[in-house]
Amino acid sequence: MNHGTLAEINLDNLSYNISAIQQKVSPARVIPVVKADAYGHGAVPVSKRLAREGFTMVAVARLEEAMDLQESGITQSILIFERLFPGEIPTAIKEGFRLTVCGADDIRWIEEAGQEQPALVHVNVDTGMGRMGVMSNQVSQCLDELVNSRHCTWEGLYSHFSTSDEADKDYAHLQLSRFREILDRIKTGGKKPSMAHMANSGAILDIPESYLDAVRPGILMYGHYPSSETSRSIEPRQVMTLKTSVAHVREIPGGYPISYGRRWATKMPTKIAVLPLGYADGIDRRLTNTGEVLIHGRRYPMVGMVTMDYLMVDVGNDPIRPGDEAIIWGESAQGTIQALEVAEKIGTIPYELTCGVSKRVQRVYLGDS
Repeated sequence: MNHGTLAEINLDNLSYNISAIQQKVSPARVIPVVKADAYGHGAVPVSKRLAREGFTMVAVARLEEAMDLQESGITQSILIFERLFPGEIPTAIKEGFRLTVCGADDIRWIEEAGQEQPALVHVNVDTGMGRMGVMSNQVSQCLDELVNSRHCTWEGLYSHFSTSDEADKDYAHLQLSRFREILDRIKTGGKKPSMAHMANSGAILDIPESYLDAVRPGILMYGHYPSSETSRSIEPRQVMTLKTSVAHVREIPGGYPISYGRRWATKMPTKIAVLPLGYADGIDRRLTNTGEVLIHGRRYPMVGMVTMDYLMVDVGNDPIRPGDEAIIWGESAQGTIQALEVAEKIGTIPYELTCGVSKRVQRVYLGDS
């Protein structure tokens, strides 16, 4: 009997997805995003598979993520999205990471770091995301300082869409036009970076004019549409399957409350299957009385409050036994539950689901030699 809760990571599906993305955006370069432990899939094994597929640059959010990859033997170039603090910059330059510049202060900090080797930098321009980046009225001054810097090598210019996954693309097109205006001004000035990139997963699906020199796939690479409002111009395969085994099957009389708070009670005698995973494993409590589980190719409802270590499923009178496989989301021989479907039931996105699968859930890699 197998009681293990597993996140199966199908690296062959990852290869299929990234290949489909590359084919769609060619000749643009693909910079796979592996931040947040590759959205919960495992940044090191994911990056190693991407290297085998020929992808020579990956992107992360933080310096410590880049360090972890490098210390694990990852040889690809690594772009760091976050703005680094002055104390982090010497290490980042020494290790050869690509740094993000968000303003003149970043250039000054790089100069003050006084490293012998130049810093390879990508300038983040805020075209309407309102989060990070150089504001449009400060771009010219920032870029002038950059090209005159003795310690910076200007490799990239990028921005980020805020609504590319929505059906209405008007604002996304406005952001793209702002970015193109900046690119045109740079070309007129005679100095430009070797790489301009803006397209995320939603834009890869629906805004081909945004591909530019490179694109940055995130959730699409892991097999999920960023929302239900995007097109299906690529049909990805889910990379993660979250599964467990039935730990216990109990015969419960009618009118009996299940789990904390008595949020659900049996209407008639039934069997309740107990699964050994809960919110400590990443199962959102909002799936209480809302979620479904796939067992033997049939969907069964989650009932009662999701607890820290367990959730309960009403399996009626079906012959479910301890040890039977139960799929929370993902693909299997017995059927599929899309993570996007699960996410939309509770008002969130598949990013949050996969990132939320906790460390105590063992990752098992399929397709990795």
